[in-house]
Parts: sequence; structure tokens; C-alpha cells
Amino acid sequence: MITIRKLQTLKPETLKRKTAVILQSFEQDLIAQRSVNEIYLSELVKIISEVFADDSRISSSSLDILSRIDEMSSEEMLRALNSLRHLILQFLGTEPADWDLSVDRSPSSKASVSSMGESCFEIFLDDIRSPFNVGSIFRTAEAFGVSKIYLSPDCPSPEHARARRSSMGTADLVDWEYISRDECFSRMRELDIPVFALELGGTSVTDFQFPERALAVIGSEELGISPEARAASGNSSGLLSIPVYGKKGSLNVSSAFAIMMHCWASFLF
Repeated sequence: MITIRKLQTLKPETLKRKTAVILQSFEQDLIAQRSVNEIYLSELVKIISEVFADDSRISSSSLDILSRIDEMSSEEMLRALNSLRHLILQFLGTEPADWDLSVDRSPSSKASVSSMGESCFEIFLDDIRSPFNVGSIFRTAEAFGVSKIYLSPDCPSPEHARARRSSMGTADLVDWEYISRDECFSRMRELDIPVFALELGGTSVTDFQFPERALAVIGSEELGISPEARAASGNSSGLLSIPVYGKKGSLNVSSAFAIMMHCWASFLF
């Protein structure tokens, strides 16, 4: 880490950007339950208070941290530093993208062992277009013990940089493959695995009778499920929908998938 003396020699704009980077490193240490250098941190916060003196929110936040740094718990310090860093990012006009906000806060880096036994969840991504959504779906899928994710040929790869950032590495933990719709649905028929789809106009997710084992189809952000997916699910377990009550009347596909997976797991276990 750069020394305080070296930090003070930087040009003001460079110094402002550097403070946000250093604050994030302190946050990462606190999340990982590593000890932090409180003397260095105190000096850093003093510098922030001075260099951002023209922004009252940042300077007052810095002074508040300085006055309590000796008595803060790790959780309080983490949240105070996180708040200060985001104020700095707002000031600099460099607020992070959604995928930059994903941090692994699990207590252990070791993969957890599912208590459900062999997974009964399989997923087909039917022309999902956003790498961010693909990554988010992988992260949720891993959390609920999905055994396999099939991707239609037009989906971005889980190896895409933005997908990997939002998936938090879960593409390495969940089995996946690219496959055509016809081949995927044909395989399900041969294995006698039910198919259902998350789509508008279906049975409410609260009333849907989830199969014990099935393939769930998640459709395009813009167009929904394909005609092939609609036919496959219509000839099997049907459609399910998530009731919404706002004016917009829709959810981000990765958010809808998370709700569906929670309901599916709750229904079975």
C-alpha cells in the first residue's frame, strides 16, 4: 500500500481517485476479517477531509469517522468506509456498474455441500442477451443448487468478462453447455423430464405446482420465451408468472429468476 508521505505528493485529482482505491482495500480487509492499520486509516481519512473540503458531505463523513475510529466495531467501520467511498465516487463521477458491487461475503471460500442431495433443478436460458443477466442467473443458480444450465446459441458466454464479474466465479461451479432449442427439448422428452417456463400469462408462482425434477425455461429480456419453448412447456408443465403490482409491471429477468428459484426450492423442501 502506498505510504502516507507518498500519497501527499500526488496531484489533487490523482490523490482523490487514489483515496477511493485505498478505502476499498480497507473494506476488503474488514470483510475478510483481517486486521487493519488504524493509524494509517486515520491519516488517510484526514487527507480525505482536507482534499474534499469543498464537498460538505465527504468532509463531514470523514470527520465523523475520525471522531469515532477508536470505538467503532468492524461492522460499523466497514459501513462507514463504504459510505465514504461511494460519496467520493459520486463526486468523481465514477459510480460503479452493478456488477462491481458484487462481493463474496460468504464465511468460507470452500464450496458448501447441499443438504438436498442430488439437485433436481435444470435451467434453459432462451436467448438471454445481457452478460450481466447471464452472470447473475449463474450466481443465483449456484446458490439454490442448480445442477445444469443450458444456453441457447445466442446467449453471451458465461466466460464473458461482465458475466464473470456478476457471477462471482459460479460459472466454474455450475455445469453448463450451449445447445439448440430443438436438441434441448428433445433430450428432456427422451429423459421424461418435465418442462415449464417463466413467462407472462401463466399460473401465479404462489399457486404453481412445481415438478420434483424439471427444466425451467427463462426467456429473452425483450421477447420472452421462444415459440419452441412455449410449445415444449405447453405440452408439459405449463407457464408460471410472478404477479407484480406497480405501473411498470415487469421485473429484471435475473430478479424474476431469483424469485422463481426461491419458490421452487421452498415448494420442494
